[in-house]
Order: sequence, then C-alpha cells, then structure tokens
Amino acid sequence: MLKVSVVIPIYNTIIWLEDCLDSLLNQSLIECEFICIDDGSIDSSYKIVEKYQGIDKRFRLIRQENYGLAETRNVGIREAQGKYIIFLDSDDFLTHEYVLETLYKRAEKNSLELISFETNLIYENFMEKTHNKDFYYYKKHIYEGVKSGKDLLIDMICNHEYCDSACLLFVQRKWLLDSEIMFYPRILYEDSLFCMKCFLQAKKMEHLSEKYYTYRIREESIMTTQTKWVNVRSRLILYKEFLRLIILPENNNLKLQKVMEEYISLIMFHAKYLDEFRVDKQADEILEPLELLLLKSLELGDYRREVNEYVILSGLEKIVKDSNGIILYGAGNIGQLFFEFLKDKELSGKVLCYATSKNTEKEVYFNQIPVFPIEKAIKIPGVIFLSVIDNQSQQDMINTLKKFGVYKFQIFDQYIYRALRHYVDTLENKNEKN
Repeated sequence: MLKVSVVIPIYNTIIWLEDCLDSLLNQSLIECEFICIDDGSIDSSYKIVEKYQGIDKRFRLIRQENYGLAETRNVGIREAQGKYIIFLDSDDFLTHEYVLETLYKRAEKNSLELISFETNLIYENFMEKTHNKDFYYYKKHIYEGVKSGKDLLIDMICNHEYCDSACLLFVQRKWLLDSEIMFYPRILYEDSLFCMKCFLQAKKMEHLSEKYYTYRIREESIMTTQTKWVNVRSRLILYKEFLRLIILPENNNLKLQKVMEEYISLIMFHAKYLDEFRVDKQADEILEPLELLLLKSLELGDYRREVNEYVILSGLEKIVKDSNGIILYGAGNIGQLFFEFLKDKELSGKVLCYATSKNTEKEVYFNQIPVFPIEKAIKIPGVIFLSVIDNQSQQDMINTLKKFGVYKFQIFDQYIYRALRHYVDTLENKNEKN
C-alpha cells in the first residue's frame, strides 16, 4: 500500500499549476501518489501534468467533465490508494519538501485518524486590502497533544481559531470511508461540512502549529469572485446539514452543543451576509421542504426583507454631523462605501482617521486620511465605527476595543451595507452618465 495520496483538483489554473506540482515533485516521501484530476478545464492544464508524469511516476492524471470541486475531491478519495489523504488546490503548494514525510510519520507514531495543521498566505495584486484572511487562518494559541476531534473543536471555537479548510487536514483514508465522510456535491463552501464531520468523528487527532501549506489568495478564485445565488443557497444547505448534526445523540454534550450553536449561528449570519452581496436573482429551482422553510424564516432570496434605506442613511448622516469626528476601524469594502457616501454628503472631513489592529511603524494613509493603530486611534475624541460586517471580524474588533476599555461604538449590519451599496452604485451610475 502507498503511504500518502495527494488529491489535486484542477480547473483552469495553468498559470499557477507548475508551482503546485513542483512542490510535489520535490517531496522526500517516495511511497505516495499525486492524483491530478482535470475537472473539465478549457485551458491546457492537463498537458502540464503530462509533462510531470514523464518526470516522476508518482503523478497520475484523471480527466473528466466539469463536476465541481466537491465531486472532484470525492473522485480523488475513491481513486486513492494511499493509507492517508491530503488535499491540495492547484493554485497552492506545499511549503517544503518534507511535508508528506513529516505528516505520515506523525500519524503513524501516534496512530492518528486526523491531523490538522496551519498555512502561509500569499496575497496577489493588493488582495490583502480587499480580502484579508489573516484573522481566519493565523492562530495565536498552541494546541498540543493527542485529543479527540470534539475536544479540539471546542478549544478552537472557544478561541475563535477554528478553520474549516480541507486542505489543512491529513486524513486516514480507511477511517474516512468507514465514517462515510465525503464532500457534499454541487455546493460551494463544501469544506465547512466536511471538516466539521471529520472533527466530530475523530477519536485521535493532533493539531500541528507548523505551516505546511501555502494558500494563494487571488482574483477570480472561488472564494473571491462576486457573490451569486449559488453562494447563498450553499450556505443555506450547510445550515440545514449542521442542524441535522447538532441533534445527533453522539453530539449531546453541553460544551460541544454550545460551540456548535455558535458555529451554526455564524453559518446563518454568513447566509444573510452573502445575500446582501448577491448580484443576481434567485434561481428558479426546486428546493427541499426544509430548505424552503429555512429560506423563508431567514428571509433570504425572494423572501428578503426590504428596509427603508432612506431612514438608515439619514440616521448615519445625522450621527456623523452631530459628532466631533469619526474613526473608521477597518478599511475594507463597507468602510470604503461609507467614505464615498460621506464624501458625497460633503462630510468626509469628519473622518479623523482609520484604525487598524496591526501596529504601523511608518506613516500610512488611506484616502489621504491617516491610518493609526487602534490603541492610538481611541485617544482621539470621535465616534468609532466598526467598518466591517463580517461577524468574526466584528467580534475580534469588539474584543480589542474592550481590552482598551472602550465600550461605545457603532456597528454596521447587512441592512446598512445594502443601503450604502445601493447609494454608491446609484452615485457611480449617475457620474458615468454625466
């Protein structure tokens, strides 16, 4: 039996594919296979793989019609001959040549079903400003020792450091099949359900703080493209499936129930959050009765609740006008929309500074406005706006502010985001016509 199977779904990633395959070519572990699955690419990615096949017999190539990432990974699981499986996206790469050997030896030494580990992030073309994921992937805590997946899940969620990326797991294949864990097909964010099932069922696992993976955050990847109905529906399906998980008798543990409730609430928030970003209409499709019920109760898609955007924006304008100035904590998408709104209302001069959780040694400006570390910004008399709407980012910012003794601030929600986005879109369309 081979020791490790690496499953690499490929779809139109020819620009980055050689970096990915080079990281496999250099792996010190000989008894392994690299299953490259061309998922109906319209570029010539498969020819790159064929070149590597001529160099190293560990490379395998499977070509298929386009089934999507989830089903392609399922094909890899079924085709794998290794004792362990690791997933590698074709625009990413393994950090060094001993990754597979190190993980294999660790799993064998401690008879592990599952290992989780950490990642480096590479941001392309200023993506760090618009899609910063440091808070999600980088951990401050160390998780030592062999534990059950449930115990590790509880610890990580309590520390706001649980990361649901299948590419950051090293999994025993027989255990995976015996546990009947596969990727839910034809949805996005399939990692979320897969990882949760792995953690819930693992009796023996470890988390390693080493960064064995390098994740490339780029334009037009699955995770950074515009939000459409499929994004919302995928989160809705995840919400439904997590509700089914939480009521299982084996998950009837008070601490586990508490963290799962927190996680499921986050899934629900993301469904509503994504619906505000959606750029298309709800697809005309047949939904399961439970999906339809959740769609109505969460007010998503065609059941989205309309709000009085004039009242919302008038309230924001009044807060700014009546203040001595404002501090924008965060400079992401909603912060930029808010700034454009204030500029049109001739109130941009009220923005005293941007604030960041990071320390900035040199002077930094954004929109010609200074950017200060939050501990410096809070000393300036002004109303603090948390200019993000992602739930985890907001919670991290709130915790930071409370650490410095600040308990009064303004928070944006998805309805404010919608109002600002519509206002700025209308403004831009008007300017284009003029």
